[in-house]
Amino acid sequence: MLKRSEEDFDYGEIHPSLFNKKVLVKTAVEDVNFAVRARECFGLLGPNGAGKTTTLNAITSSITPTTGKVCFFGKEVHNTPFSEISMGYCPQINILWKELTLREHLELFLRIRGYAKKEATDYATKYINACGLEDHQNKPADKISGGTKRKLSLLISICGYPKQILLDEPTAGLDPSTRRYVWNIINDTKKMNESALILTTHSMEEAEQLCDRLAILVNGRLTCIGAPQHIKMRFGEGYVLELQADDVSKFHSEIIEKENLFGTNEFTIDKTSNNRVKYEVYMSQHIGHVFKVMEECKANGLVTDYTFSQTSLEQIFINFAKEQISEAEEEEEEEQKN
Repeated sequence: MLKRSEEDFDYGEIHPSLFNKKVLVKTAVEDVNFAVRARECFGLLGPNGAGKTTTLNAITSSITPTTGKVCFFGKEVHNTPFSEISMGYCPQINILWKELTLREHLELFLRIRGYAKKEATDYATKYINACGLEDHQNKPADKISGGTKRKLSLLISICGYPKQILLDEPTAGLDPSTRRYVWNIINDTKKMNESALILTTHSMEEAEQLCDRLAILVNGRLTCIGAPQHIKMRFGEGYVLELQADDVSKFHSEIIEKENLFGTNEFTIDKTSNNRVKYEVYMSQHIGHVFKVMEECKANGLVTDYTFSQTSLEQIFINFAKEQISEAEEEEEEEQKN
């Protein structure tokens, strides 16, 4: 979405609506600009209240943005007939008809997308069989489990091979087994179709599993965008060494202090238990030296196991989320002063 209005309002600013001056509104998203390629899954991350769902609602025309535009293949969505738009949407809340069965939902949406009755029946059968939903296909929507409802909502969004697919926290509330099943469906959709996918999620594991590129929203603005590995390299604050040893104090004394494992780089220490310890070190060089020393420690029995890795995507996300929390606290303090 690109800004094009002379009237500019900051995130969180309350102002008269551009559509009705008598109505006061609050700016939820500001200067959000990105593009998604075919066969790409683009992850939109951010803490609660960052503007993820508002962004998706603007893309789907559920709400009309006060400024900016949304384009599909160069055509502005708000000026394009719905018949020319190929879009699937899985919202946060399952929007289903309790009277219709699982199969009837799929056949209905396939018919809406232009499939003949027999084709809709055949494709619905394929989707049902592929997801192992045969036992639930004739149950009304209000008689199936939450996990099955979520699978159905996902299938509705991808059935008929739409060119744009938007998934708003598609695995929220699902158990680990069902979550991974949904991941497989999304990955298969990306590989088989020419679809461009936009996914919002709170799960960093999910983002790394599914997304080719990520963007993090904080206070309605994009703070970073790029491939997961690029974001970790760009915004990660070093490396994490986590180890297990019979004598953690001896390891710290001999290796960290005497051998000066991390050199002049700053580090923090977190003793998670009597025989486990975690070091966070801010370094970008001599990585190989750390591995060499740790392998020697493992060989001579000073440590029994260790991992040495970049700062996780989850930690980067937490750091960005803190920015939103701190800004919110500052605004609250300012309001109290006034």
